[in-house]
This record gives sequence, structure tokens and C-alpha cells, in this order.
Amino acid sequence: MHLVLYVSSLRVVEGGTASFSVALAGYPLSGTPGGLLTVTVERTDGDVDLSVREGASLTFDPATWSTPQEVVLAAAKDADNEDGTATFTLSAPGLESRTVIVTEADQDPLAPVFTTVPVTQAVVDVPYRLGVHARGRPAPAYVLRTAPPGMSLDALGTLTWTPSQLGEVDVAVVASNGQQPDAELSFRLVVGRDQPPSARIIAPLQDERLSGPLADFSCECIDDVGCVRALFRVDGVPLVTQEGPGPVYSVSDWDITGLAPGGHVLQVFVTDSAGHEVEAKAVTVYVDRPGPDAGTAVDGGRPIEVGDEGDDIIDPWSCDCATTGLAPAVWVGLGLLGLRARRRRA
Repeated sequence: MHLVLYVSSLRVVEGGTASFSVALAGYPLSGTPGGLLTVTVERTDGDVDLSVREGASLTFDPATWSTPQEVVLAAAKDADNEDGTATFTLSAPGLESRTVIVTEADQDPLAPVFTTVPVTQAVVDVPYRLGVHARGRPAPAYVLRTAPPGMSLDALGTLTWTPSQLGEVDVAVVASNGQQPDAELSFRLVVGRDQPPSARIIAPLQDERLSGPLADFSCECIDDVGCVRALFRVDGVPLVTQEGPGPVYSVSDWDITGLAPGGHVLQVFVTDSAGHEVEAKAVTVYVDRPGPDAGTAVDGGRPIEVGDEGDDIIDPWSCDCATTGLAPAVWVGLGLLGLRARRRRA
């Protein structure tokens, strides 16, 4: 059994009320006094101007447990111009509590304030687009006060322009709603040539050791207009080419079972919408695998000779422990003894 809420959030206009419903999914067969279950509703955090007007205590019985009951919340008028928020918690004995996030929608007039951070870089012959937004009550209207020839602003605040030459231009947008003062968003837009992209390999990292059948091979491409393609190479051999806008390209299921143990060089070449291609800084990684034959003596590359006094180290990874009957710890111990003998002779 659990509480059933028909909303997870609610908006209450300042000075008004709003409601939501509560019911139960299932009902306990026993354990509740008189067969009754009481659900309490209270504000547990946030704006004190939000409160429970009706339904702070809801009682359910075996005949009404599935019938929704109403909770009415109220938002008192206040002196500020901000939208308050509060958390209301519903709880009952033996049940998991539930919460509703409530927002007080302030109705007091509010002079406009821009919330947009403008993009101040543009590329010649490439469409420039910026959505401007100002907060205010009532909703503000926008006017383009200063702009280069050909720039336009629609009623929703979308600024568009395609620059035809290099240089700098000033832009100013005004938002007004009858409340003073008006808001102004002013900035200088710098028009330049399309620049080559930048790229970096973000996985795997330099000198990372890889094991297992699969690995992640990813890169990030940053461009002033947009990236369109990434070519992945391993040891100079093409692995895969991915098309798309980026900025992240990824071979998440890169099969490394065909790579020999040891070091491998990873490269990525990215291309932007203007056809510029650049290479990310190459990364060297290492593939780890057990040795091929059991009990192989690792001796700095020298063959084992008769009378060689412990100058060799038994590689514990190369043993076939299942057939020799020796535990891996024994092989590790033999390797350490060989290493100690080598150091003693040195």
C-alpha cells in the first residue's frame, strides 16, 4: 500500500488557492486503530506565505481508501515581487512519505530585467541567432533600438542576422511593460572568419592501461560554427568515421580483442562545417593480456642457462594454475624470490 498523488508540483497565484487530490493504493487489512488511516499534510520547507487551507488531516477507511480526497493550499499576499516556493509533505503511519513542490505566482507588477547572456561572436556569411528574454510582470515587449542593416527581432525575442563582412557592430534591445525603468541589453558583436575547430581525446587517457574485450574511445570537438565529422584511428589505421554535429563523438563499444599486448597510438581527426580538419593530440595506451605459455621465466630477455642462480623471475600471469595444482600465491612467491636473488647478485 502507498500514497497516490495526482501531481508532483503545483502553482498557486498570490492571494488565491489551488488544490490537488490524494488517495491510497491498497488498504491494510489490520494494524490501524478502528480500521482508520490518517494522512497528514504540512509544509516542511520554504515560503511561509504558502499554507494548507483545507485537508491538513485526511482520514481513510476500508470503504473509502481508493476515493481521492482534496487538499487545498493558499498563497497569502506579500510585499515582495518574488515567486516563493515551498515543500509540502504527506505522511501516514507505516507508509512512505510523499512531497509536493508548490510555487507562489506573485502578481505584483515587476519592471523588466534581462536574463540573457548574449553571444558576442559571429562568423561572416553564417546565420547568427540569439533568443533574448526579460523577466517582468506583465510580460515585456521587445524593440530593437540599435542594430546593423539586415538584423531583425521578432515578437518572441528572437534576434537573427547574417553578416556579410568582417568587423564589429553594436546591438541594443529594449524590453518594456509599462513599469519603470525599461530594461536594455547592449553588446558589441564581433564578426570574424570561420576558425578551425579544436579537438581533444577524452577517453581513454594518456598511458591508460586497457583490459577486457571492450573500451571507450571518445573525443570532444569545439568549433565557432559547428563540427560535422570525426575520424578515429588506431596505430594509423582507420577505425570508424562518425558523422554528426558533435560536440562529443564516441566509440563506446570499441573492440580491443584484436590488439596485441603493449602500446598503441590513438588518433582523432575532426572536421567543421567549413571543411577545416584538425588532429587532436594523440594518446598512447597499453593493452594488458596474460602471457601465452605457462611458467615462462622472465629474465630481461636472456635465455635461461644452466647454473643461472635465481636470476630469473617467474611470471605469475603466465602459469596454468589449474593444471599445475599450484596456487597463484606460490607463483608470486617464486617471482619475488627470483627478484631478491637478482638484487643480491647486483
